[in-house]
Amino acid sequence: MRSSPRPVPEVKVLDRKRAVAWGAVTGILLAVVLVRVTFLYEPYTFLIGDCPYYAQAAISLLTDGDLDLRNQLKGGLEIHQRQISLGARGEWYPKHPVLMSLMTIPLLPLLGMNAFLVFNVIVLLALALVLYELAREAAGAPGAAAGAVLTISGSFLILYDYNYSPDLFACLLLSWSVLAGFRSRPAASGFLAGLAVFARTSNLFLLPILLGYVAWKSRLRGAAFFIAAVTVPLLCQAALNQAMFGSPLMSPYQRIISLQDGRVVLRSHVSDFDNPILEGIRGQLLDPGKGLLFTAPILLAAIPGFVIWFRRSPDKALLCFVIGEFLFLLFSRYRWWPTSHQGNRFLMPVLSLSAPAVAASVEWGAVALGLLKPAPAAPVSASNSPAGRGLEGSSGP
Repeated sequence: MRSSPRPVPEVKVLDRKRAVAWGAVTGILLAVVLVRVTFLYEPYTFLIGDCPYYAQAAISLLTDGDLDLRNQLKGGLEIHQRQISLGARGEWYPKHPVLMSLMTIPLLPLLGMNAFLVFNVIVLLALALVLYELAREAAGAPGAAAGAVLTISGSFLILYDYNYSPDLFACLLLSWSVLAGFRSRPAASGFLAGLAVFARTSNLFLLPILLGYVAWKSRLRGAAFFIAAVTVPLLCQAALNQAMFGSPLMSPYQRIISLQDGRVVLRSHVSDFDNPILEGIRGQLLDPGKGLLFTAPILLAAIPGFVIWFRRSPDKALLCFVIGEFLFLLFSRYRWWPTSHQGNRFLMPVLSLSAPAVAASVEWGAVALGLLKPAPAAPVSASNSPAGRGLEGSSGP
């Protein structure tokens, strides 16, 4: 006797809309990226600025099983000073966070040095999907898709497609943490926030803001889950610091090797946050090559969008605005903020967390022109959306 066929599960309209939107967002951006990469590609030229040191950390972990770069870096301290940190036993350790290097290792045996470029493109596309989900908190699916694409293509973010960008990677983790907070997933938000700190040390200062939002929305239980989850990546970073520098509280940025009159002198990036704040504010806004006004003009659309979004979801709009403003003011004090090869890489989260505001503006304009009917923001929860289910399965309550 033959068994009856299993019923085909019904595909919800919301899931179909999301699938179409995700396909449109990734398809448009992937087409742009492939054209740009095809035009720009020459071996190793995507490893710009600090990128070679992140790449060498991954290679050292894969080939040597350690983070001591003395047998990777050629040319001596005259060339590599200010890019490496002195270990407790004289090692040359990466000055930069190593999480991105760790994540890239599985691709290295398959793709060689091009693994770093492929990983970067994956990160950019993943960021686009997170921005779409964030933008759904402020607009319907068409507006959110447009907001995600325009936030990336209308700013210097798209210019980091041909790169191995730690800033793009850290921006993805931070934006994802905020999204998890919006979807009432405090444990996932905490874990991703901890990874964001592991990927960029300065994100440590954002933890009180994220914790405050979670405690406000999910009360003490949510705050407890956030704290428990964020502790895991932070303890991993502390253990790594202990192994490299002899103290869990000693950051690589506090033991940077510098040469002075032929002698090794240790310096800390903490001393670099001495830039006059008004000078930094003016530069980060108005510098022709690095200022947001010139390198991220899409933010002009975010100004009215934040007003629209605030009227709809004041708590979510306020969180994104506060994080963006905090980072803007923090790096206004940083002496080396103009050192990015495109735009101001330190302000990537300012752009990513403005995607919902851009989407709200786009939707408002499309409705005013009769191109769209008014649509509510996404009626999704952490349990009925693909993004929410992915977070739910990994994080607990």
